Amino acid sequence: MESTESTAAQPSVAEVLRPLRNATQALHEALDSRLPIARENASLADYAAHLRALRPWLEAVRQALAAPGDPGLDRVARRTDRRLAALALDLEDAGAAPAGEGTAVSAEPPEPPFAPQLAEAAREPAFAWGLAYVLEGSQLGGMAMHKRLGPRLAPHPMRYFQPVDAPDGLAAQWKDFVAQLAAALRDPAAVGSAQRGAVAGFETLMPRFGLQVAAL
Repeated sequence: MESTESTAAQPSVAEVLRPLRNATQALHEALDSRLPIARENASLADYAAHLRALRPWLEAVRQALAAPGDPGLDRVARRTDRRLAALALDLEDAGAAPAGEGTAVSAEPPEPPFAPQLAEAAREPAFAWGLAYVLEGSQLGGMAMHKRLGPRLAPHPMRYFQPVDAPDGLAAQWKDFVAQLAAALRDPAAVGSAQRGAVAGFETLMPRFGLQVAAL
């Protein structure tokens, strides 16, 4: 039987997430507020451009998650493989769809050198957990985006913005991820490394959408 002391020692979701949210709040807000896909008149062309810009970053983060050989991170990496597959199918479906009125299809920005900013993941699993926090958290935003845009962009299925491997629902999957995150970040050094990983996640993603981190 689990002791009362060990149960009381379990951190709350807020306690686990607070350091990562504090480290990335400004970056997160800047990204969310300036994405073309977040506009009220976002079109299917905007969705396709969003996916094309996102794909190289997802591939790079997936490699970084797999680098430490941590079982929990490997599960997130496998989910990312399936999200990449959904992304590819969505781009195929969007290829024959007309662009929204007044919206031009954006050219995919050149791929930046992700490796230097993500290299710490191979040496420090906590850094990779910070990247995983950004990636897994984006699914929550994706569900909200699907709810808002899905009816207007139908019949396109918008697979990428739907949950992956969440038979009990996205909330349950997120709760399980946070529990694993708490187990991985048990000391200040690990928390600091995870904060660097989360910041690196945003700082490598934002230029994909033409956003300059240095301007913040």
